Amino acid sequence: MTEPVSTPQVSPGTARSGCLRWFVVTVLLGLLVMGVMSIFFLKTLKETLSMLANLPGQMVHSDIETRFKESITKISATNGDILEVATMETNETVTRYDMKTLFNEIIYLGTTVSEIRTPVVYRYHIKLSEDWQLHVQDGQCIVRAPGLRPSQPPAVRTDGMEKKSDAGWFRFNADDNLANLEKELTPTLEKRAGNKAHLDNIREAARKSVAEFVKKWLLDSARNDDGTSQIRSITVIFPDDAQPNTGPITLPPTIQVQ
Repeated sequence: MTEPVSTPQVSPGTARSGCLRWFVVTVLLGLLVMGVMSIFFLKTLKETLSMLANLPGQMVHSDIETRFKESITKISATNGDILEVATMETNETVTRYDMKTLFNEIIYLGTTVSEIRTPVVYRYHIKLSEDWQLHVQDGQCIVRAPGLRPSQPPAVRTDGMEKKSDAGWFRFNADDNLANLEKELTPTLEKRAGNKAHLDNIREAARKSVAEFVKKWLLDSARNDDGTSQIRSITVIFPDDAQPNTGPITLPPTIQVQ
């Protein structure tokens, strides 16, 4: 009589362990494949973006043209009457505020603020045709020169100009306010050119220029027989300097004459 053959039994825990192992292997293989594909995709994307970035430059041709139109409105002669004595370059900031209210300032509608910042070159001169007084005593030449004048209009350096305009919360005139400020810019700078602060800033440079002019053009004839100058120093006085019209002065010599 044949004996029955026993079949080995697989425990549930072993089956679960095998399934988990295959699942982990499958996931790892999937991640590896995805990683390889991602690297390939990113490389392809980078090459595509680089090609697209260069595409406009290869397809688009830029032709920039600058035209200049001149219309002469005025020509004036200085008649050789202008002696430029100093220049000054500054960074000027001009701001325009436009505030609006209602009902006798009860309701505030906001303030529009426009601002222009720009480099400005100021030039200063004196007029040769105005009164000059030269007095020489003990080797010192006292020069009472004409007053300093700004050369108008100042030169605005538009290459460094910056403009901005912000409208108030219930205002819509930022562009108009900035346009009005631009119209006022040159007259405003002309007024600033002749103010006391600007004149004081260039005063000493102008004083030295006048002294050098006197030395070069007016005192060359004032020399001794051996060629040495009879003038040892030059002192320049402007009309608005705090100096007496007659008598001793307190200003030091502007330049020494060798």
